[in-house]
Amino acid sequence: MQNGFVESFNGKLRDECLNETLFEDLHHVSSMLANWRHDYNHVRPHSSLNCLSPYMALNKERNKNIANQQKLNKNIKPRLYI
Repeated sequence: MQNGFVESFNGKLRDECLNETLFEDLHHVSSMLANWRHDYNHVRPHSSLNCLSPYMALNKERNKNIANQQKLNKNIKPRLYI
């Protein structure tokens, strides 16, 4: 089964990190992958997220949800049930 999103991600990882670096040891691999992953998730804009990074898109949705929850809470009137 093919998955375009995964194939695209794997291609970017391979082209931008793995094929460009001659790794010295496992620690070097781990460090480079952590840096690349941070850039991919926190810095790089993604066209599928309206040119936001995944981190920025997540925060935008969280803020929207918080604002919606606050609006809902304002509309709730306390009731006394006996």
